[in-house]
Amino acid sequence: MRKFSLDSGVSRRRFLQGAAGTGLAATAGCLGGGGGGGDDRVPMDVTEWPPEDISSSLNMWNWYDDWAEWAIDAFGDEYDVEVSNSGFSSPDQWYSQLEAGNEDIDNIAATTNWVERSIENDFLHEIPVDVMPAWDNITDRIKEASSYRQDGSVYAVPEALVLYPLTYNDEYFDSAPDSWGVLWDDEHEGELCMWDNATVSCQIAALYTGQDPIQPDDFDEIEEVLIQQKPLLRTYWGDYQQGMSLFVNEDVVAGPLTMGRTYTARFSEGAPVHYTAPQEGAMYTSDLFVIPRGAPNPIASLQFTNWASQTENAAQLFETMGYQPAVDISDELSEEDAEFTNWPDDWNLVFSETLSDEVRSRYDEIWTAVQAA
Repeated sequence: MRKFSLDSGVSRRRFLQGAAGTGLAATAGCLGGGGGGGDDRVPMDVTEWPPEDISSSLNMWNWYDDWAEWAIDAFGDEYDVEVSNSGFSSPDQWYSQLEAGNEDIDNIAATTNWVERSIENDFLHEIPVDVMPAWDNITDRIKEASSYRQDGSVYAVPEALVLYPLTYNDEYFDSAPDSWGVLWDDEHEGELCMWDNATVSCQIAALYTGQDPIQPDDFDEIEEVLIQQKPLLRTYWGDYQQGMSLFVNEDVVAGPLTMGRTYTARFSEGAPVHYTAPQEGAMYTSDLFVIPRGAPNPIASLQFTNWASQTENAAQLFETMGYQPAVDISDELSEEDAEFTNWPDDWNLVFSETLSDEVRSRYDEIWTAVQAA
Protein backbone atom coordinates (compact mmCIF):
# COMPACT_ATOMS: atom_id res chain seq x y z
CA MET A 1 0.00 0.00 0.00
CA ARG A 2 1.56 3.28 -1.10
CA LYS A 3 1.05 6.10 1.36
CA PHE A 4 1.77 9.77 0.96
CA SER A 5 2.11 11.41 4.35
CA LEU A 6 2.73 15.13 4.57
CA ASP A 7 4.35 14.77 7.99
CA SER A 8 7.52 13.55 6.31
CA GLY A 9 8.83 17.10 6.33
CA VAL A 10 7.36 17.99 2.96
CA SER A 11 4.85 20.80 3.23
CA ARG A 12 1.85 21.03 0.93
CA ARG A 13 3.48 23.92 -0.91
CA ARG A 14 6.73 22.02 -1.35
CA PHE A 15 4.72 19.03 -2.52
CA LEU A 16 3.37 21.19 -5.33
CA GLN A 17 6.82 22.58 -6.11
CA GLY A 18 8.60 19.28 -6.58
CA ALA A 19 9.73 20.08 -10.12
CA ALA A 20 12.31 22.74 -10.80
CA GLY A 21 11.05 26.09 -11.99
CA THR A 22 7.95 25.62 -11.97
CA GLY A 23 -17.27 15.10 -15.19
CA LEU A 24 -19.67 15.44 -18.16
CA ALA A 25 -19.62 17.43 -21.37
CA ALA A 26 -22.04 17.13 -24.25
CA THR A 27 -20.74 14.65 -26.77
CA ALA A 28 -19.52 16.29 -29.91
CA GLY A 29 -19.30 14.58 -33.27
CA CYS A 30 -16.04 12.66 -33.80
CA LEU A 31 -13.66 14.27 -36.22
CA GLY A 32 -10.98 12.62 -38.26
CA GLY A 33 -11.72 9.06 -37.10
CA GLY A 34 -12.18 5.80 -38.90
CA GLY A 35 -9.38 6.31 -41.39
CA GLY A 36 -10.61 9.66 -42.65
CA GLY A 37 -7.21 11.16 -43.44
CA GLY A 38 -5.60 10.45 -40.06
CA ASP A 39 -1.89 10.73 -39.25
CA ASP A 40 0.15 7.60 -39.96
CA ARG A 41 2.93 8.65 -37.59
CA VAL A 42 3.07 7.57 -33.95
CA PRO A 43 4.19 9.75 -31.01
CA MET A 44 7.62 8.10 -30.77
CA ASP A 45 8.34 9.28 -34.32
CA VAL A 46 8.66 12.78 -32.84
CA THR A 47 12.33 13.36 -31.97
CA GLU A 48 12.39 17.17 -31.94
CA TRP A 49 10.00 19.77 -30.57
CA PRO A 50 7.66 21.09 -31.77
CA PRO A 51 6.31 18.29 -33.94
CA GLU A 52 5.75 19.24 -37.54
CA ASP A 53 2.51 19.08 -39.49
CA ILE A 54 0.06 18.15 -36.77
CA SER A 55 -3.35 17.25 -38.16
CA SER A 56 -6.27 19.65 -38.11
CA SER A 57 -8.51 17.53 -35.84
CA LEU A 58 -8.38 16.26 -32.28
CA ASN A 59 -10.91 13.98 -30.59
CA MET A 60 -10.72 14.12 -26.78
CA TRP A 61 -12.39 12.02 -24.13
CA ASN A 62 -12.01 14.17 -21.04
CA TRP A 63 -14.32 14.15 -18.04
CA TYR A 64 -13.15 17.49 -16.71
CA ASP A 65 -16.01 18.97 -18.66
CA ASP A 66 -15.65 22.71 -17.91
CA TRP A 67 -11.90 22.61 -18.50
CA ALA A 68 -12.37 20.63 -21.71
CA GLU A 69 -14.88 23.20 -22.96
CA TRP A 70 -12.30 25.92 -22.35
CA ALA A 71 -9.50 23.87 -23.92
CA ILE A 72 -11.48 23.21 -27.10
CA ASP A 73 -11.33 26.90 -27.99
CA ALA A 74 -7.96 27.75 -26.43
CA PHE A 75 -5.99 24.90 -28.00
CA GLY A 76 -8.01 24.94 -31.19
CA ASP A 77 -7.40 28.63 -31.78
CA GLU A 78 -3.69 28.44 -30.96
CA TYR A 79 -2.94 25.53 -33.27
CA ASP A 80 -5.75 25.85 -35.83
CA VAL A 81 -7.15 22.47 -34.82
CA GLU A 82 -10.82 21.53 -34.74
CA VAL A 83 -11.35 19.90 -31.35
CA SER A 84 -14.22 17.78 -30.07
CA ASN A 85 -14.75 16.30 -26.63
CA SER A 86 -16.79 13.29 -25.60
CA GLY A 87 -17.43 13.49 -21.89
CA PHE A 88 -17.82 10.27 -19.96
CA SER A 89 -19.00 9.27 -16.51
CA SER A 90 -17.26 5.90 -16.21
CA PRO A 91 -13.86 4.80 -17.59
CA ASP A 92 -15.29 1.59 -18.99
CA GLN A 93 -17.05 3.72 -21.59
CA TRP A 94 -13.77 4.49 -23.35
CA TYR A 95 -11.99 1.32 -22.29
CA SER A 96 -14.52 -0.84 -24.10
CA GLN A 97 -13.76 1.10 -27.29
CA LEU A 98 -10.05 0.39 -26.88
CA GLU A 99 -10.84 -3.30 -26.37
CA ALA A 100 -12.89 -3.32 -29.57
CA GLY A 101 -10.15 -1.59 -31.58
CA ASN A 102 -10.02 2.19 -31.34
CA GLU A 103 -10.42 4.25 -34.50
CA ASP A 104 -11.82 7.50 -33.12
CA ILE A 105 -10.28 8.58 -29.79
CA ASP A 106 -7.08 10.66 -29.81
CA ASN A 107 -6.62 11.68 -26.19
CA ILE A 108 -8.10 10.41 -22.92
CA ALA A 109 -8.06 11.76 -19.36
CA ALA A 110 -7.75 8.44 -17.55
CA THR A 111 -7.56 7.36 -13.92
CA THR A 112 -4.43 5.53 -12.77
CA ASN A 113 -5.88 2.04 -12.41
CA TRP A 114 -7.40 2.16 -15.91
CA VAL A 115 -4.08 3.44 -17.27
CA GLU A 116 -2.32 0.49 -15.67
CA ARG A 117 -4.86 -1.88 -17.20
CA SER A 118 -4.47 -0.23 -20.61
CA ILE A 119 -0.67 -0.48 -20.46
CA GLU A 120 -0.86 -4.17 -19.56
CA ASN A 121 -3.08 -4.81 -22.59
CA ASP A 122 -0.94 -2.74 -24.98
CA PHE A 123 -3.72 -0.27 -25.71
CA LEU A 124 -1.57 2.87 -25.45
CA HIS A 125 1.12 4.60 -27.47
CA GLU A 126 4.48 5.20 -25.85
CA ILE A 127 5.06 8.93 -25.30
CA PRO A 128 8.41 10.67 -26.02
CA VAL A 129 8.49 12.72 -22.81
CA ASP A 130 12.21 13.39 -23.21
CA VAL A 131 11.48 15.78 -26.08
CA MET A 132 8.34 17.34 -24.58
CA PRO A 133 9.24 20.70 -22.93
CA ALA A 134 6.28 20.62 -20.53
CA TRP A 135 7.27 17.25 -19.06
CA ASP A 136 9.58 19.16 -16.72
CA ASN A 137 6.57 21.06 -15.39
CA ILE A 138 5.07 17.92 -13.83
CA THR A 139 6.04 17.88 -10.17
CA ASP A 140 8.34 15.10 -9.03
CA ARG A 141 5.96 14.15 -6.24
CA ILE A 142 3.08 13.58 -8.66
CA LYS A 143 5.35 11.66 -11.00
CA GLU A 144 6.24 9.43 -8.06
CA ALA A 145 2.57 8.95 -7.16
CA SER A 146 1.41 8.04 -10.65
CA SER A 147 1.69 4.79 -12.59
CA TYR A 148 2.63 5.48 -16.17
CA ARG A 149 5.76 3.45 -16.97
CA GLN A 150 6.45 -0.08 -18.11
CA ASP A 151 9.93 -1.44 -18.73
CA GLY A 152 11.33 2.11 -18.75
CA SER A 153 8.85 3.40 -21.33
CA VAL A 154 6.32 6.17 -20.56
CA TYR A 155 2.70 5.70 -21.62
CA ALA A 156 0.94 8.58 -19.85
CA VAL A 157 1.46 12.14 -18.61
CA PRO A 158 -0.05 13.06 -15.21
CA GLU A 159 -2.89 15.56 -15.53
CA ALA A 160 -4.28 15.97 -12.02
CA LEU A 161 -4.10 14.79 -8.44
CA VAL A 162 -7.50 13.56 -7.25
CA LEU A 163 -8.27 13.45 -3.52
CA TYR A 164 -11.26 11.56 -2.09
CA PRO A 165 -11.75 13.36 1.21
CA LEU A 166 -14.54 13.63 3.74
CA THR A 167 -16.63 16.66 2.77
CA TYR A 168 -18.63 18.36 5.51
CA ASN A 169 -20.88 21.38 6.18
CA ASP A 170 -18.64 23.78 8.07
CA GLU A 171 -21.59 25.67 9.51
CA TYR A 172 -23.02 22.49 11.00
CA PHE A 173 -19.74 21.29 12.51
CA ASP A 174 -17.68 23.47 14.87
CA SER A 175 -14.52 21.89 13.49
CA ALA A 176 -13.60 19.37 10.82
CA PRO A 177 -14.63 15.81 11.77
CA ASP A 178 -11.48 13.87 12.60
CA SER A 179 -12.78 10.38 11.83
CA TRP A 180 -14.76 8.55 9.19
CA GLY A 181 -16.80 7.47 12.19
CA VAL A 182 -18.90 10.60 11.71
CA LEU A 183 -20.63 8.69 8.91
CA TRP A 184 -21.69 6.06 11.45
CA ASP A 185 -22.85 8.53 14.13
CA ASP A 186 -26.61 8.29 14.72
CA GLU A 187 -26.57 11.92 15.89
CA HIS A 188 -26.52 12.82 12.17
CA GLU A 189 -29.10 10.27 11.03
CA GLY A 190 -30.76 11.24 7.78
CA GLU A 191 -28.13 13.91 7.03
CA LEU A 192 -25.34 11.69 5.74
CA CYS A 193 -24.54 10.30 2.30
CA MET A 194 -22.26 7.71 0.74
CA TRP A 195 -21.05 7.19 -2.79
CA ASP A 196 -22.85 4.45 -4.70
CA ASN A 197 -19.51 2.94 -5.63
CA ALA A 198 -18.37 -0.46 -4.41
CA THR A 199 -14.66 0.33 -4.27
CA VAL A 200 -14.88 3.80 -2.75
CA SER A 201 -17.43 2.88 -0.10
CA CYS A 202 -15.71 -0.37 0.85
CA GLN A 203 -12.38 1.42 1.11
CA ILE A 204 -13.90 4.06 3.40
CA ALA A 205 -15.28 1.23 5.55
CA ALA A 206 -11.86 -0.44 5.53
CA LEU A 207 -10.22 2.77 6.73
CA TYR A 208 -12.92 3.23 9.38
CA THR A 209 -12.30 -0.28 10.73
CA GLY A 210 -8.51 0.13 10.72
CA GLN A 211 -7.82 -2.07 7.69
CA ASP A 212 -5.65 -1.66 4.63
CA PRO A 213 -8.12 -0.48 1.92
CA ILE A 214 -5.97 -2.08 -0.79
CA GLN A 215 -5.56 -5.46 0.92
CA PRO A 216 -8.15 -5.73 3.71
CA ASP A 217 -8.04 -8.71 6.05
CA ASP A 218 -11.67 -8.80 7.25
CA PHE A 219 -14.25 -8.47 4.48
CA ASP A 220 -17.04 -9.58 6.82
CA GLU A 221 -16.40 -6.57 9.06
CA ILE A 222 -16.50 -4.20 6.09
CA GLU A 223 -19.85 -5.62 5.01
CA GLU A 224 -21.19 -5.51 8.56
CA VAL A 225 -20.39 -1.83 9.16
CA LEU A 226 -21.75 -0.76 5.77
CA ILE A 227 -25.04 -2.52 6.51
CA GLN A 228 -25.09 -0.90 9.96
CA GLN A 229 -24.56 2.48 8.35
CA LYS A 230 -27.33 2.20 5.77
CA PRO A 231 -30.28 3.33 7.99
CA LEU A 232 -28.35 6.50 8.92
CA LEU A 233 -27.98 7.68 5.33
CA ARG A 234 -30.20 10.08 3.47
CA THR A 235 -29.09 8.54 0.19
CA TYR A 236 -26.31 7.06 -1.89
CA TRP A 237 -25.26 9.36 -4.71
CA GLY A 238 -24.45 7.99 -8.13
CA ASP A 239 -22.77 10.80 -10.08
CA TYR A 240 -20.63 13.77 -9.12
CA GLN A 241 -23.27 16.39 -9.86
CA GLN A 242 -25.80 14.60 -7.68
CA GLY A 243 -23.30 14.29 -4.86
CA MET A 244 -22.41 17.96 -5.04
CA SER A 245 -26.07 19.00 -5.15
CA LEU A 246 -26.71 17.21 -1.86
CA PHE A 247 -24.25 19.57 -0.20
CA VAL A 248 -25.29 22.66 -2.15
CA ASN A 249 -28.92 22.12 -1.16
CA GLU A 250 -27.79 21.32 2.41
CA ASP A 251 -29.59 18.00 2.29
CA VAL A 252 -26.57 16.36 3.93
CA VAL A 253 -23.88 17.52 6.33
CA ALA A 254 -21.15 14.94 5.70
CA GLY A 255 -20.10 12.31 3.19
CA PRO A 256 -17.51 11.47 0.56
CA LEU A 257 -17.07 13.89 -2.34
CA THR A 258 -14.06 14.75 -4.46
CA MET A 259 -12.01 17.82 -3.61
CA GLY A 260 -12.87 19.31 -7.00
CA ARG A 261 -16.62 19.06 -6.52
CA THR A 262 -16.21 20.42 -2.99
CA TYR A 263 -14.36 23.41 -4.44
CA THR A 264 -17.11 24.00 -7.00
CA ALA A 265 -19.83 23.70 -4.34
CA ARG A 266 -18.06 26.20 -2.10
CA PHE A 267 -16.84 28.82 -4.55
CA SER A 268 -19.28 28.55 -7.46
CA GLU A 269 -22.47 27.60 -5.60
CA GLY A 270 -21.86 29.31 -2.25
CA ALA A 271 -22.34 26.14 -0.22
CA PRO A 272 -20.92 26.13 3.34
CA VAL A 273 -18.65 23.16 2.74
CA HIS A 274 -15.05 22.18 3.30
CA TYR A 275 -13.09 18.95 3.21
CA THR A 276 -10.68 16.99 5.37
CA ALA A 277 -8.69 13.78 5.54
CA PRO A 278 -9.79 11.89 8.65
CA GLN A 279 -7.16 10.49 10.98
CA GLU A 280 -7.67 7.00 9.54
CA GLY A 281 -6.55 8.30 6.14
CA ALA A 282 -8.07 9.28 2.81
CA MET A 283 -7.63 7.83 -0.66
CA TYR A 284 -6.06 9.69 -3.55
CA THR A 285 -5.14 8.92 -7.12
CA SER A 286 -4.05 10.71 -10.28
CA ASP A 287 -5.61 11.24 -13.68
CA LEU A 288 -3.33 11.08 -16.69
CA PHE A 289 -3.35 11.96 -20.37
CA VAL A 290 -2.95 8.94 -22.65
CA ILE A 291 -2.85 8.50 -26.40
CA PRO A 292 -4.60 5.25 -27.36
CA ARG A 293 -3.44 3.02 -30.17
CA GLY A 294 -5.58 3.56 -33.24
CA ALA A 295 -5.81 7.30 -32.58
CA PRO A 296 -6.43 8.99 -35.95
CA ASN A 297 -4.55 12.14 -34.85
CA PRO A 298 -1.77 10.96 -32.52
CA ILE A 299 0.63 13.84 -33.16
CA ALA A 300 -2.05 16.45 -32.52
CA SER A 301 -2.78 14.52 -29.34
CA LEU A 302 0.89 14.69 -28.35
CA GLN A 303 0.95 18.44 -28.96
CA PHE A 304 -2.21 18.81 -26.89
CA THR A 305 -0.73 16.82 -23.99
CA ASN A 306 2.30 19.09 -23.90
CA TRP A 307 0.12 22.22 -24.21
CA ALA A 308 -2.16 21.08 -21.37
CA SER A 309 0.91 20.62 -19.15
CA GLN A 310 2.02 24.23 -19.54
CA THR A 311 1.55 26.15 -16.30
CA GLU A 312 -1.02 28.67 -17.49
CA ASN A 313 -3.15 25.98 -19.14
CA ALA A 314 -2.91 23.58 -16.21
CA ALA A 315 -3.97 26.41 -13.90
CA GLN A 316 -7.26 26.57 -15.80
CA LEU A 317 -8.04 23.03 -14.58
CA PHE A 318 -8.13 24.33 -11.04
CA GLU A 319 -9.95 27.54 -11.96
CA THR A 320 -12.69 25.71 -13.86
CA MET A 321 -12.97 22.44 -11.91
CA GLY A 322 -11.22 22.82 -8.55
CA TYR A 323 -8.93 19.86 -9.14
CA GLN A 324 -5.21 20.02 -8.40
CA PRO A 325 -3.25 19.82 -11.66
CA ALA A 326 -0.04 17.85 -11.90
CA VAL A 327 1.81 21.10 -12.60
CA ASP A 328 2.87 23.48 -9.83
CA ILE A 329 0.42 26.39 -10.06
CA SER A 330 1.09 27.95 -6.66
CA ASP A 331 2.05 31.27 -8.24
CA GLU A 332 -1.24 31.34 -10.14
CA LEU A 333 -3.54 30.99 -7.10
CA SER A 334 -5.43 33.67 -5.25
CA GLU A 335 -4.96 33.81 -1.48
CA GLU A 336 -8.39 32.24 -0.99
CA ASP A 337 -7.68 29.40 -3.39
CA ALA A 338 -4.23 28.80 -1.90
CA GLU A 339 -5.78 28.49 1.54
CA PHE A 340 -8.34 26.00 0.25
CA THR A 341 -5.64 23.79 -1.28
CA ASN A 342 -3.21 24.00 1.65
CA TRP A 343 -3.40 20.51 3.11
CA PRO A 344 -2.16 20.13 6.69
CA ASP A 345 1.22 18.47 6.98
CA ASP A 346 -0.05 15.54 9.04
CA TRP A 347 -2.66 14.26 6.59
CA ASN A 348 -2.27 10.57 5.85
CA LEU A 349 -3.05 9.86 2.21
CA VAL A 350 -3.29 6.37 0.74
CA PHE A 351 -2.68 5.92 -2.98
CA SER A 352 -5.53 4.10 -4.71
CA GLU A 353 -3.55 1.29 -6.27
CA THR A 354 -5.14 -1.12 -8.70
CA LEU A 355 -6.94 -3.77 -6.68
CA SER A 356 -6.35 -7.46 -7.13
CA ASP A 357 -9.11 -9.38 -8.88
CA GLU A 358 -9.95 -11.05 -5.57
CA VAL A 359 -10.34 -7.78 -3.65
CA ARG A 360 -12.32 -6.14 -6.44
CA SER A 361 -14.63 -9.13 -6.60
CA ARG A 362 -15.14 -9.20 -2.84
CA TYR A 363 -15.87 -5.48 -2.76
CA ASP A 364 -18.47 -5.96 -5.50
CA GLU A 365 -20.05 -8.82 -3.56
CA ILE A 366 -20.13 -6.74 -0.39
CA TRP A 367 -21.76 -3.81 -2.17
CA THR A 368 -24.42 -6.06 -3.69
CA ALA A 369 -25.21 -7.38 -0.23
CA VAL A 370 -25.34 -3.87 1.24
CA GLN A 371 -27.71 -2.65 -1.45
CA ALA A 372 -29.97 -5.64 -0.88
CA ALA A 373 -29.99 -5.31 2.92
